[in-house]
Amino acid sequence: MSAWRTLHSATLELAKGTPLKQRLAVAFSKHLNALETAELPPALRSEFEAMLQAFELVTPMRGESAVHATVRKMSAEDADRMAARIVTLFGHVARASSPRAVEDVAPSLEEGFDFVIGEDSAEVLPLFAAKA
Repeated sequence: MSAWRTLHSATLELAKGTPLKQRLAVAFSKHLNALETAELPPALRSEFEAMLQAFELVTPMRGESAVHATVRKMSAEDADRMAARIVTLFGHVARASSPRAVEDVAPSLEEGFDFVIGEDSAEVLPLFAAKA
């Protein structure tokens, strides 16, 4: 999997409705942990390495991973900053990637991106559409 796709998946995890610390732990454990530093542009590798280390600072209790222990101990502000670092890293990789990376995901973006406005379930607008 490409760095772009991995960071895209991690960013989508962060956009879910679960508590932020839970989203961070899943984004790291499910996506970022598998990302090879060599897949990133050289200018971003040290930032990613620092992020990897920051996710495993706390010694885990029995039955939990170092990632879960670290995220559990984060303050709300630290969790916000870490989420912002992930999204920022994704933005840098997206800008550095070829347009082909975005084209590869475009079909999946077109599926399921409708949402309901208000209580009238008949009023469905595509994402980014402005209500007149």
